[in-house]
Amino acid sequence: MPSVIVNGRAVGCRKPDGVKGHVVLLVHGAYDNGDYWQHVYPHLAREHTPIAIDLPGRRESAGPPIDDATGYARFFPALADALKLPPFVFFGHSMGGSMAVDFAARNPARTKAVIALGSAPRWTTSQADIDKWDSDPAGAFGENLGYLFAKGASAAARAAYDRQLRTTPPMTCKADIAHCRSVAMEGRLDQVKAPTLVVAGDEEAWIDGSHALRDGIARARLEVIPGAGHAVALEQPAALNAAVDRFLATLSV
Repeated sequence: MPSVIVNGRAVGCRKPDGVKGHVVLLVHGAYDNGDYWQHVYPHLAREHTPIAIDLPGRRESAGPPIDDATGYARFFPALADALKLPPFVFFGHSMGGSMAVDFAARNPARTKAVIALGSAPRWTTSQADIDKWDSDPAGAFGENLGYLFAKGASAAARAAYDRQLRTTPPMTCKADIAHCRSVAMEGRLDQVKAPTLVVAGDEEAWIDGSHALRDGIARARLEVIPGAGHAVALEQPAALNAAVDRFLATLSV
């Protein structure tokens, strides 16, 4: 994956040549990387300009990882500047969806729309969840996997995603969960003025967060994808892509 320099550090960034349709920034969730979008990126690239990144501290993106919401509030405007982005659609999964909502609240002129996939305005985490990445990273990875898929997901799909997540260094995973603990958007959702699509699987462990986003953001609507848990883009990519296509078609280019 090529990289872009953001505040002096390399950030892995996959993007097509040229610009067409809507510019869509794809931001993965905790413990993950840009491969989460493996079924979404090529679909969007047919008519739009998707940009998929690796957040700091994993794969092609230099560390140190960022461990709080304030750090990411500084990171994303700098990324947009480095990429010379026009107003764009911020499409985030899980932790990335919280980042999208925060960015839209802070940067209304730079936000064309928000897509929050399997996300929430707040995450219930503890210091013990953070500390486990020091004491038992293998156990932390295993515990996390139990929350990601619908009951009908195949063992092969679970194993493939587990392998993908375990490429992320434990210190980065620790920073991710510390960041999640710092997210507190409930009182600021009314600051999000952009059109917003909230998407969740019908077996999403954190679906209450999606309902909170839908209820708190004035221009938000919720689509629930059958047969999916938290890993919607891997479990039901066709249904997700169709929902995103419908939403993007409502936006002016």
